[in-house]
Amino acid sequence: MARFQFCCVFVLVALAVLAVNPSSSYRFTIVEPKSGSDSDLDSDSESLLFHQDYSPPAPPPPPPHGPSVSCSEDLGGVGFLDTTCKIVADLNLTHDVYIAGKGNFIILPGVRFHCPIPGCSIAINVSGNFSLGAESTIVAGTLELTAGNASFANGSAVNTTGLAGSPPPQTSGTPQGIDGAGGGHGGRGACCLTDTKKLPEDVWGGDAYSWSTLQKPWSYGSKGGSTSREIDYGGGGGGKVKMDILQLLDVNGSLLANGGYGGAKGGGGSGGSIYIKAYKM
Repeated sequence: MARFQFCCVFVLVALAVLAVNPSSSYRFTIVEPKSGSDSDLDSDSESLLFHQDYSPPAPPPPPPHGPSVSCSEDLGGVGFLDTTCKIVADLNLTHDVYIAGKGNFIILPGVRFHCPIPGCSIAINVSGNFSLGAESTIVAGTLELTAGNASFANGSAVNTTGLAGSPPPQTSGTPQGIDGAGGGHGGRGACCLTDTKKLPEDVWGGDAYSWSTLQKPWSYGSKGGSTSREIDYGGGGGGKVKMDILQLLDVNGSLLANGGYGGAKGGGGSGGSIYIKAYKM
C-alpha cells in the first residue's frame, strides 16, 4: 500500500450520503476554509436550507476521562503503561475504557481488542509509540488515539462499522416512517419508495446534520429506516475514529466507519466520522 509523507496536518473527513444498502458509506475530503462576500454567505445559507441541515448549539465539552486502567490487572497485558504495555491475548470489553501512560502501547499480531457495543469508547493516550500488529483488530463505537508515533501493520483494522452511539443532541438522521430509507449525516439519506400510493417526492431519507463541523468531524452516523413498526431492520450508524499523532503515522491496515447494512427490509446506516492529525503520514 502506498505511503504518503507530508509535513503538514491532515484532516480526513468521513461523512456519508447514504444509499439504502451502501457498499461504502463514507467519503474522505480535505476541507479548506471559505471566505467571500455577503452574497456568498447568502448562497451558503440557501444551500443549507435546501439540504435541510440543522446545526444545534455546540454541546458542553465532554467530561474528562476517568482514571486509566492498568496494563496487567485490567487489560491482561504484560508490562506497564509508563514503560511498555503489550496486549498478548484477545480481550472482549463490556464498557468504555481509558488507557493512559508515558510509555508504549502494543497490540501483538493476531490479537482482537474488542468492545462490540454501540457507542462503546476506547481511548488511548500514550507519550510513546502505539502499534497494532498484523491481522489484529480494534472494534468499538469510538476510538480516540493520542501517541507520539503510531503504526498499523498489514491486515490490521480499526472497525467502528454500524456501532454508532447517539447522534448529536436535538437532531437525528434516522428517517421517519416505515419505507426503509437510508440514514443521513453529511447529506440526506437515500429514499426508498415501498408504498405505491405515495409519490417519490413524498418519501425522504434521513436528515443531514453536522455540516458546521466538516473541518473537524466528530459525529456518529445514524440508523437506517425500517419497513416494520415492530422490528427495527435499519443498519446501525458508523462510529468515530480520531487520531492525534505527534510525529509519524504509518497505516498499512484499514480504518472503517461505515454505516451498517440494512438487508432486504431496512435502510443502510450512514457512515460516521474519521479525523486524523499527524505531522507525517
